[in-house]
Amino acid sequence: MRTAISAGQADAPAGTGDKPRMIFIDNLRVWLTALVILHHLAITYGRTGPWYYLVPDTTDAATTASFVFVLFNQAYFMGLFFGVSAYFTPGSVDRKGTRRFVKDRAIRLGVPLALFFFVLGPIAGLPSALAQPGPYTVGSYLSSTGFGPLWFVELLIIFTAAYLAVRRGRPVPAPRDENPRGTTLIIFTVLLALATYLYRIAVPFGTYLPYLDLPSIYELPQYVSFFVIGALAYRRGWLANLPSRFGIIGGIAAAAATVLLFTIAAQDPQALATPGSWRSAVYAAWESIFAVGFSLALLVFFRRFANRQGRLGTELSRSAFPAYVVHAPLITWLAIALRSLTTDPFLGFVLAALIGVPLTFLAAAGLRRLPGLRRVF
Repeated sequence: MRTAISAGQADAPAGTGDKPRMIFIDNLRVWLTALVILHHLAITYGRTGPWYYLVPDTTDAATTASFVFVLFNQAYFMGLFFGVSAYFTPGSVDRKGTRRFVKDRAIRLGVPLALFFFVLGPIAGLPSALAQPGPYTVGSYLSSTGFGPLWFVELLIIFTAAYLAVRRGRPVPAPRDENPRGTTLIIFTVLLALATYLYRIAVPFGTYLPYLDLPSIYELPQYVSFFVIGALAYRRGWLANLPSRFGIIGGIAAAAATVLLFTIAAQDPQALATPGSWRSAVYAAWESIFAVGFSLALLVFFRRFANRQGRLGTELSRSAFPAYVVHAPLITWLAIALRSLTTDPFLGFVLAALIGVPLTFLAAAGLRRLPGLRRVF
């Protein structure tokens, strides 16, 4: 059974070879995909970041709520996406061989990237283009092309290419069954915090990398490190053997670090983004602790309480990656349509969430059934 849940796992179920199937990973990816949709809706209604459409007016309360929601999401969810996607990469290469793996990735990642760049992205950007003076022209279309939220797929291609380059010519290590060590996770978290702090001296918050369309390049240390540890975890069986206490301790650590962060942030919130400051170091530490701790908590929670799947769950997991691909134009035009019903940002967000999430998964289910796209999704 194939589960196209994220771009990194578009070709294999959450269980490869003789490894047991990890249904909880399928369900976790569905949750993360839905969270991406809600994340961009929060930006739409709170005007707290760049997006294809931002409501013309909002309130200070909505902006604050959106900022907090986006802040917590940004601290971990894309890093966890990269880590879980990387987990299945070694096994996929083992089964297929490098040549077939590369060909498969070119289809499963390259086609969605091109589809968004040339079609879905311009559809999402059409309201902004039409708002400009003058007629809609070829220049208007070209200016609205871009990778948008599929920067994730773009980076995943780069990370996967780097993995293949490192792996080339090396003997394939035999998988071994072992428990992750608490000291390993602590060292990983400390090194991630230090790397993030130092990196943001050169690449501060808000840095945008043009042409590659990377809106959160300042999170690169987390993305790289989670991808690396995800690939290492596969050979060692860490996900299957993750002790439940790690999830509990991780959740407590994430909560404690958050209390400390907000205590310090209350004094001078802007200073958290000042490169090289001690408050920037505190923020990097919080983000790293939260990313690792909350990710562990989610993994353990889903393994314990969401490790089964019926027909609906199977359909959702198969549709999660195409839902990620198509969500931008759908929620953009949905938010515009809902403006005729309400201008209240909180009510607008609730309505858009209740309609937009199931609508996106429904559209994704139809998309992956189209002739020519079945092999892609």
